[in-house]
Amino acid sequence: MSTDPVPSWLAWQLGHGPAGDDPAALFHLALRHRSPDALEVLAGRASTGRHTASTLLAAVLGDGVPRVCLRATPQRRALAGVAFVWAGLLRSQEELRAAALVVETLWRADGLSWVSPQLRMTALQTLYLAGRHEQLQQLLPDAEGLHPDADLYLRVDLANPHGASTVALPEAGWERLLGTRFAERGLAVPRLRPVGGDDAVDVGGPPSPFDRLGAPGPVPGSATAGELVTVIMPSWRPDTGLLTAVRSITEQTYPELEIVVVDDCSGPDYAEVYARAAALDPRVRVLTMERNGGSYLGRAAAIEASRGSLITFQDADDWSHPSRIEAQVQALVEAGPQAPMSRSLAVRAKDDLTHQWLGYRAVRENASSLLLRRSILERTGGFLPVRKGADSEFAERVARLHGQIVDVELPLAVTRLRAGSLSRGDFTFSWAAPERRAFRSSFMAWHRRLSRRRRDEGEVTVDDATLGALPFPVPRGWTRGLPVGALVPDRLATAYLGSFSAPPTSRASAWLQRRLRTDPPGPLVGLWHQEGHAAAGVRRAELDRGLDDALLDGRAWLLSRTDDITVDRLVVLDLSVLALLAGQGVRVQAGAVEVWLGTESVRPGASGLPEDLLGAGDVLRSWWGVRPRWVVAPWLDDDEEAGLRRALPGLDLHAHGSSPRDGGHPPAPGPPAGPRSAHVARRATTEVRGAG
Repeated sequence: MSTDPVPSWLAWQLGHGPAGDDPAALFHLALRHRSPDALEVLAGRASTGRHTASTLLAAVLGDGVPRVCLRATPQRRALAGVAFVWAGLLRSQEELRAAALVVETLWRADGLSWVSPQLRMTALQTLYLAGRHEQLQQLLPDAEGLHPDADLYLRVDLANPHGASTVALPEAGWERLLGTRFAERGLAVPRLRPVGGDDAVDVGGPPSPFDRLGAPGPVPGSATAGELVTVIMPSWRPDTGLLTAVRSITEQTYPELEIVVVDDCSGPDYAEVYARAAALDPRVRVLTMERNGGSYLGRAAAIEASRGSLITFQDADDWSHPSRIEAQVQALVEAGPQAPMSRSLAVRAKDDLTHQWLGYRAVRENASSLLLRRSILERTGGFLPVRKGADSEFAERVARLHGQIVDVELPLAVTRLRAGSLSRGDFTFSWAAPERRAFRSSFMAWHRRLSRRRRDEGEVTVDDATLGALPFPVPRGWTRGLPVGALVPDRLATAYLGSFSAPPTSRASAWLQRRLRTDPPGPLVGLWHQEGHAAAGVRRAELDRGLDDALLDGRAWLLSRTDDITVDRLVVLDLSVLALLAGQGVRVQAGAVEVWLGTESVRPGASGLPEDLLGAGDVLRSWWGVRPRWVVAPWLDDDEEAGLRRALPGLDLHAHGSSPRDGGHPPAPGPPAGPRSAHVARRATTEVRGAG
C-alpha cells in the first residue's frame, strides 16, 4: 500500500472541479483524452487515497479487489470507473484482466444495477474479452436491462466453437444461436458452408468462418425483376475476402444487377484476385483506376461508368444476405418516388464470427448499404472527394435536402471487424479520432446552411463542382494525393487554440467570434477546438454554431491535433485545454507561440486553483521546443490588466498588439521558480478575485 500521493495540478483540478464527484464523467474524460490524471483521481476515490492507479492494478492482480474499495457506494462507483478505463484504453492484457476481476466483484454484489445498460454491456464484454468465459456464462442469465442484441451476441460468442470460448457448444447449436435475429425476421438463416464443398470459394488456404458464410434456401435471381441496380464495390489491395463479398452479391435474390468492382490502382500483384472475382459471375466487371484515389473517388468513377437507375454499395470484405437488395428495393418502392434512398442493418463480426467490440453493440446501421435513386445525384451531388467519412456526410446531406432515409430494420449484412480498417481504427470506447470530430463539426455547419437555404428558397441543388471546391474544411490527411488536396492549406499565418463549445464558455471564445464576424476579410485563420478540463462531462461539447459562417465563408479553417499543418503563430486562448492535451501526440507544427492571459487564467476556479502557467509552458515546450510569449488578452479593460500584472509580477507580460523583440517571437521567460500554488494561487486569490 502506498503512502498518500501528492496529486498533480490537473488531478487536483479534476478531482475538485465540476466532474470531481461524478465517476462517469471522470472515466469518459480519461478515455476521451487518454488522461492519466483522471484515472489517478478515480483510483484515489476508489481507495480513499490509499492507492495510485498502478498500485491498485498490482493489488487487484495480486490479491483481488481491496476491501477498502468496496466499503461504500462512492468507492464502488469510482472503482467501476477505473475498470472501464483499464478496459477501454486497450493498453495491456494485465489491465484488461484487472478490469474483468473488478467487474466480477462488483457484479456479484449488486449486478452493477446503478450503471446504464450500455455500461453493463461493456462490463460483460470486458469479461468475454479477458477470457473470463465461465464467469460470464454464470452472470449473464441474471443481467437486467441489457439491450436484446447485447445479450444475444454475448451468448452467441460464448457458444462459438471457432473463437476462444472455453464453454463453446457444438457447431450446430452455435449456428442456431447465430441465426436468431435473421430467423425472427423471417430471413433465411446464415450457415457455414462446408470446407471444400461444391459451393465454396477457394481462398488459397483454410477459410475463416466469416468466409464460409452462406444462407441456403433463397434461390439467386428468384425475386421479381424491377429496375436495374448497380452494386459498387471499391477495393484496394484486397485479400480473398473480396471473393466472399462478390459472391454474396451474385447470390442475391434480386436478379437485375450490375456489379462493378473498383480496383483502386492496386497494382499487378492483385490482378489474380480481381480476375477470380470477375469469373464468379458474368454480371461482374472490374473497373481499374489509373491512380489511387480512395473509396469515394472510386465510387464516383463507377457511378459515371454504370447504368443502374438504383445504386448501392458493398465493402470489399463484407457479406450481404441474399435478400438484402430485394428488401431494400421493395422498401424504397413502397415509400414512393419521393423517398431518396434506403438503408439496412448489419451485424459486425470478426473473422472467427465473434462480435464483441468493447462498448458497441453488434447490430448497427450499415453505412455501405445505402441504396439510392440515381436521379437524386443531380440535385444532391455525389460523395465528397476525400478519403474518409464521406458516406456519413452524404447520407445526412441527402436526408436534409430530400427527406428521411427509408430504414429497413432487418440485419441484411455481416460486416467484417478488422483492426486495420479505416473506420474501426478511428473509434474505440468513448474515444473518436480528433479529425473525425473536426470533420463532423465542419459538415454539420454546412448542412445547417443548406437547411436554411432550403427553407428560404424551397429547393437547393448541390452539384459536383461545389463538392470539388470543398464547401467546408476537411482534415488535411484525408485529401492526401487527391485533386482537392491543393485546396487544403498546409500553412496558416495564425491559429487559435481554445474551447469553442456552444454556447461560448469564455470571454476568449466570444471575443474571437466577434472578430471573425466584424473584421474585414483577411488571411485564413485556424481554429483548433479542444475540450477544457473545467467543462468536462460525460459528453464532449459540440463546436459552437456561431462559428458556422466563419468556417463556410473562407475566414476560418478547423484544425485538430493530428493535422499535418504548419502554423506560423499559434495563439492559446484558453489555458484549460492544454492540461488535457499534455502527453497526447500533436502533429501541428508551430513557429511562435503566444498565450493570451485573462483574469480567468489566474483566478482560482471551482477547484480552488487557477490555471497552471508553468505546466502550460512545459507542454508547449515539449511540443515545439519554445517557451510561449505571454500576452495580456485584448478583451481585458485597464483595471483587469492591472490586476493581472499584480498577480504575475515575475512574468514578462506583453501588452496585446506590442511587437515582439527583434521582429520575431523570441522565447519569453516563464514564471519564477518555486511552488506553483504559493506563487500563482495565493497572488491570484488576493489580487484578481474580483476582476472581470
